[in-house]
Amino acid sequence: MDISKIGVALKNLSRQLFPEARAFKMPPGGIFDRLDSTLDKSMARGYNDALSVPGSMFPNSPTFTTDDAARMELDYGIYSAPGTTLTDRKAAILQAMQYPGTVAPRCTAEYIQDQLRLAGFDVYLYENRFPDGMGGYITKTPSEILGISAGRAYFNSINFNDADFNEDWATSGITLVANYLEESKDAGFTISPNYRSTFYIAGAAITDFANVPAARKIEFRQLILQLKPQQTCGILFISFV
Repeated sequence: MDISKIGVALKNLSRQLFPEARAFKMPPGGIFDRLDSTLDKSMARGYNDALSVPGSMFPNSPTFTTDDAARMELDYGIYSAPGTTLTDRKAAILQAMQYPGTVAPRCTAEYIQDQLRLAGFDVYLYENRFPDGMGGYITKTPSEILGISAGRAYFNSINFNDADFNEDWATSGITLVANYLEESKDAGFTISPNYRSTFYIAGAAITDFANVPAARKIEFRQLILQLKPQQTCGILFISFV
């Protein structure tokens, strides 16, 4: 708000509090008048600063700025790359402020998915648990889900749990998130042969690749590492665009 207008309003109010004796007369431009005006301006600045505090503390405030976002990202340890929109940054901060909340089952697929989406990532999480047609359940490899054949070609000589991480997977953009922010460090992570400790993050259908801004890639992986059970590994069907 305009400090000068607030100052005038405060001046009009403060004048009503002074006694009516001659000693408290305030001729315009006089020493007493100038002193009172200065004090009113000081109070106006304090009033303005007080109003700005909620706006800088809550990301859903219309007055929340990029400087406020940078300060809160530092407070919450959120990775934010240059080029990330303020809208995305505000969503990530809101998620961090609310986490973990009062939800007890924080390792469920539904909860992790909700937290990712709350942070502004349009993705879905799928447990690696599929009906076997006989009343039980089985796990599936990325090749089985996407219909690409494993073991045809090596990808950087990395063995992917007895089924080579082949060029079809690599060119499809399939990546892992297990222990590291850096994608390259998780590329050689060894998953148990039965895939029981894995889950998939993809689009609205498990065979769809979801889009995540490339500028938010590290932030996305950071949040998954924060949310997932430590012993699990996420398999990402994600296009970083």
